[in-house]
Amino acid sequence: MSRRSPKKHSVFWGLLVGIVLVNLALHSGFGALGLALDPLRWVLLLSAAMVGAWNFLRGPVSPIGQVGGSILVFIGLAGVTVPISQIMLLSILKWGALVVQVIVLVCFSVHLFSIVQWERLFAALFVLTSTVVALAFSIYLLGYNPFWGHPVWYHGRLAAISNPNSIAVVAALNGIVALWMRERYRNGGGKRRVVVGLLVVSLIVLGLTGSRTSAGAFIAGVLVWGWATRNMKWFFLLFGTLLVVFVVSEGYFYDLTGQFRLSDPTNSREGVWEASYASWLQRPWFGYGYGITGQQYTVTSLASAVGSVRDAAGYLGLLESVGMVGACGLLVVYGTVLRHVWNVAQLWRQGVRSRELWVALTSGTVFATLIVHAGGEAWIIAPGGFPHVLMWLSVGGLVYGVLALEKTTRRREEPKHNQIKETRT
Repeated sequence: MSRRSPKKHSVFWGLLVGIVLVNLALHSGFGALGLALDPLRWVLLLSAAMVGAWNFLRGPVSPIGQVGGSILVFIGLAGVTVPISQIMLLSILKWGALVVQVIVLVCFSVHLFSIVQWERLFAALFVLTSTVVALAFSIYLLGYNPFWGHPVWYHGRLAAISNPNSIAVVAALNGIVALWMRERYRNGGGKRRVVVGLLVVSLIVLGLTGSRTSAGAFIAGVLVWGWATRNMKWFFLLFGTLLVVFVVSEGYFYDLTGQFRLSDPTNSREGVWEASYASWLQRPWFGYGYGITGQQYTVTSLASAVGSVRDAAGYLGLLESVGMVGACGLLVVYGTVLRHVWNVAQLWRQGVRSRELWVALTSGTVFATLIVHAGGEAWIIAPGGFPHVLMWLSVGGLVYGVLALEKTTRRREEPKHNQIKETRT
């Protein structure tokens, strides 16, 4: 939590927004414009690390609770696999990037950001993801990409500005953040209508991409939001609609929906899963080293070091990389974070409302969405990618909200304790 005036940390806040912006741009296909975005994201990360360290070390250091301990366990267990890596340089680069990201996005953000800056950060995230989704939807309506040569459709799935899976996860995350932005504008008005409109556009884009992984992740996020806000009807409506669409598309309207449906829904993944599973069995405990899988890589640049994972392997890629030992470390993080998500969701259900609780729940819902999405994509061992950056940033937001709520609770209880002491004396 911020220990000084928010203006003191405006540079650090701006750097973190820049990190999100550049990684989102790279993820969404803007690298095709020939901009030097890849080195820029590392410059921004290292700059944020230096600025954050300067501000962080000037004040009192406080622990960040059980989540911090669980993260140390994961980093430690993942680090054990680095010395035994088949490509040590690659593992060192990626593990080092992981450590720097966790320090900046979790530790520094928790201590240096104020509640206003966290709220503005999520507002900025919503604006940025909405821009990407609106651009993809506009290109879909236009029928071609006027900015760079990219096909609008790929195997019957909306591509527009990048590959369908990349667009889909941005649309899913935009929709999830929109749900919580909607909660901020409960009184209605123009802002609420804009948020709802962008939510609808996100759902359309998500549907046109045909991404099952992102659809499942979005449903997981809606489940968290629906349970916390007592709006489970929307979860069941969404789930039921998807089920009906699936049944109908396989029945009466099979020919009409052919362009939006893969002829073999699992064919694109089965080969990857089989190869990843067979590779993991060869080194089940410690894997091949953090950030790599049982494939042959040549480290030609930092960009290649970040992206060198087995596509679509999901958590099998994690097992292949760090084995059972490292995967157990990540499960510790998941368990600790999700317990906090459950606790703050219960508070919202009970009618508690505060800005800190909103930040915690928005962060927790984004986290839940992303860990489901990681089941279909291997970005969990690819530090530097947009989902990876956003996942750790959401952990920081959740920890900030939880610590702020605990601090507020202690302040409220202090007068009661003092009154009890005075009565006894």
